[in-house]
Amino acid sequence: MRRRLRLPTSPIEQSVEARAFVFSGFAVAVLGIVLYGQDYVVPAVGLIAAAAGHVVSYRERNQKREFWRQAFLAAMVFGALFYVIADSSLALFGGILPQANFAILLVAVTSFDLKTRRNCYSSLWISLAIVYLAAVYAWDYAFGVLLAGWTVCVAGFWMASHLKRMNAQVQGPVRAIAVLLVAAFAGGVGWFIVVPQPAGVPISPLVISLPNFTAFKGDIASPALPLVQLTGDPSGATSSVDLHFRGRLGDAPVMYVRTGAPAYWRGLVFDLYRDGAWTASKTGYREMQPFVPPRFLPPPPPHNLGTFVQTFRVLRPLPSVINAAYPIESLYAPVAALREDLYGTFHTPDQLRPGQTYSVVSYLPDLSPDALRADENPSSLPTDDLAYLDAGGLSARARLLAAQVTRDATNPFDVVMALTNYLQGQYKYTLDLPRVPTGRDPVDWFLFDVKTGYCEQFATAETLMLRSLGIPARLATGYATGDYDPVLNQAIVREHDAHAWVEVWFGGHGWVPVDPTPGVNPLAATRFPSHWAAGGIARLIPHLSIGAPAQALGSLGVLAVIPPAIAISLVVVLAYAWLRRRGWKVQARAAPGENELLRLYEKVQRRLRRRRAPPETPLEYEQAMRTALLEELTDAVNEGAYAGRWPDPGRVREMAQGIDRIF
Repeated sequence: MRRRLRLPTSPIEQSVEARAFVFSGFAVAVLGIVLYGQDYVVPAVGLIAAAAGHVVSYRERNQKREFWRQAFLAAMVFGALFYVIADSSLALFGGILPQANFAILLVAVTSFDLKTRRNCYSSLWISLAIVYLAAVYAWDYAFGVLLAGWTVCVAGFWMASHLKRMNAQVQGPVRAIAVLLVAAFAGGVGWFIVVPQPAGVPISPLVISLPNFTAFKGDIASPALPLVQLTGDPSGATSSVDLHFRGRLGDAPVMYVRTGAPAYWRGLVFDLYRDGAWTASKTGYREMQPFVPPRFLPPPPPHNLGTFVQTFRVLRPLPSVINAAYPIESLYAPVAALREDLYGTFHTPDQLRPGQTYSVVSYLPDLSPDALRADENPSSLPTDDLAYLDAGGLSARARLLAAQVTRDATNPFDVVMALTNYLQGQYKYTLDLPRVPTGRDPVDWFLFDVKTGYCEQFATAETLMLRSLGIPARLATGYATGDYDPVLNQAIVREHDAHAWVEVWFGGHGWVPVDPTPGVNPLAATRFPSHWAAGGIARLIPHLSIGAPAQALGSLGVLAVIPPAIAISLVVVLAYAWLRRRGWKVQARAAPGENELLRLYEKVQRRLRRRRAPPETPLEYEQAMRTALLEELTDAVNEGAYAGRWPDPGRVREMAQGIDRIF
């Protein structure tokens, strides 16, 4: 039992090429941190130290380990741990991945003691952890190149190490390696296409960014969102959405969102409309910790379809507002504290910095038309708040228009959809609007004069018209989904994705998002997209016509190479099979005892910790190993291979029993 549990001795790694592959794998991982983690100081220091460590450890690979050197390296490891704790608290070098910094320093320190093959493998696995940390911030396809480079380094180390052990030249069969790489790539692509991508939910949100210890000072800071204009006193004590004008929004990205389900990223909510502007009438809040567990938030909505995770990475300075899909189950933000206002929006003490991330887990409520139409108490006011029924001075002809549009609706949900579909069908969306004329109400000017507008005007008109019909509603602002990539499960949210929509109260479901802006889904419910990588192709099949396949492939972007690659591969495989069939010969069955003897021969080689090299004959291998274990076994293998006289299975079992007694 002790012999089986004891870890076998790892041989000294003698191959310079193998060590070069270990260092290259670490360099690839460090490059990922530099490119995606935007961290430079520790990666540069770690790479230089690791290079020196590899030189020292190779030169002293055959020397016995000294106690004081081991003690010094252990102290350096603890020093790296102390550094990462300090970096997590103080952000000494501005890094956003302290875990990666610790792993880099760990590889650099242990590089001075890479003597055995097992040590080299350990260094590779730590570099794999660094690659994983870089993947957290890798938001594009180019990361696949780094991952492929690290994989090549692992394969190169394995091949160089084994060839050196057999005293063979470090050179692999080019054709076999090429076939292996092509087959692995084709198999991986095929597996990715066929197998749905999982959308797992962690126990708690992922913690990535360094904490920001800025504390709240006074009331909640006023956020300068793209759709929100600061009004009131110079300190910006109030904020509003003014419909009289709107500034231009550019195409610059503001954040990345990694999620399995695209959604509206809700920010601020407004409930009071006066003189063409929205404000928030409720100013209270409650203090929360950076991690908000489910027990501190409202219970899940009825008929809940599950939860999904969003990880937000900030790309530019953003207001102190946590944009997320609602309703929220739990969240984590790297700040000293959070404040939740009375509309359910979370605020941070200071603006969000570029590179910062926060994670949110949200519910996926059942907002299907049938479920909403069957709501038992759809229009009951939340906490009897009459502000959500205040039409804000909506004109008489706007009230009449709302009544006429919804006259055939028999329930509140149909009223909401009738009004939403009317606005989407009869009005046009544009950003090229002049300032609202002086003295004109923005809603009336939009509904009866220009009949074109932007999202705030569509959402305001529907909110006030629903209120005039006795249905509670309010204005929500934030960002639309953005450019969502179902392969990477991420969205790029840009400035022009700043958006406003309506939230309608249904007693059995809570606040339901509805979007009257033309060109979008009226019922803005979050849905899981097709998690099949080839789902886009499948959705196009019913609509394909002559000349359409080229357009369909072109719309797939990078994935457009997959369908022709599969077709070409299928043709090649079929042609190859037909050619081989013409000269096919049935292989003779193995003689009794042949398979048993060869398996025993392989078993003995493993126990001797050195396999027979391809150029070696069994007799040369026996002479090189100089052990009596191989004498009878080598004679039997030679007789079978060269004379065709294979021993019977009983004789092979006797030899195996004798070998087991010796070992």
